[in-house]
Amino acid sequence: MITPQQFLDSFWDERVAAHAETNKRLEVVHAKYFGEPLLQHARDFLMRARVRVVFEDVKQSAESAIVITKESLVGDAFEHKRYHLSADGESWKITRIDRECLYCNGTGQAGTIVCQICDGVGWCDPRKNPQS
Repeated sequence: MITPQQFLDSFWDERVAAHAETNKRLEVVHAKYFGEPLLQHARDFLMRARVRVVFEDVKQSAESAIVITKESLVGDAFEHKRYHLSADGESWKITRIDRECLYCNGTGQAGTIVCQICDGVGWCDPRKNPQS
């Protein structure tokens, strides 16, 4: 079986290839619809290439894995993500992606009380709680 890290590396590689194809089409759309000076900054509206990823923690069993990553954003900014994987034959499937709660910075505490955004767990599923 491939490791969770190998699986996620393959996922990101394929995503980069898909983004490159999409960006070629977007360049044509931007050239058609953007005027100056926006056209000079059309790159800002393309899909991002692969981000730098550091694997911070991997917990794996026979049936599942949880992988915590630190992924670069713009400049020196980064975000932590938590990938939930489920075994699928000799590989894996991503079943959920959480991100570190932006409100409490993953501590689960907002001052002296439990963070109301992540309910004290430090992680949020953006599909369920878009504010974080």
